[in-house]
Amino acid sequence: MKKIRNKILLIIIGIIFISNLPPVYYFLGEEYHYQNFDASFEFTEQPGTTQNFYMASRRFESFKERNPNNINQTLYRTFTIKPWKFWEWWSMISKGKRFKCQYLNFRNHGE
Repeated sequence: MKKIRNKILLIIIGIIFISNLPPVYYFLGEEYHYQNFDASFEFTEQPGTTQNFYMASRRFESFKERNPNNINQTLYRTFTIKPWKFWEWWSMISKGKRFKCQYLNFRNHGE
């Protein structure tokens, strides 16, 4: 019984490990969307491209420089953190800045 339990645990750990590898994550990865409060700035991050959080931050800084009178100077994430998606665990650890943005529920926005 102990061997079966160890085998199952090893299989689960293997699946989690493999699903967090970059080639696999590319296909399972989520598109992350960011915006400021009034949506005058929006950016969608895509897995496996240069359209990543670093680019979102750079573009938002550029947006703020071009629009100094815009009072909406905070970048929000419009996606929820989904800890049950174990294939995103490595991304949550290694690219944590994207998850530190405040959450803006755009569905309820403006109500």
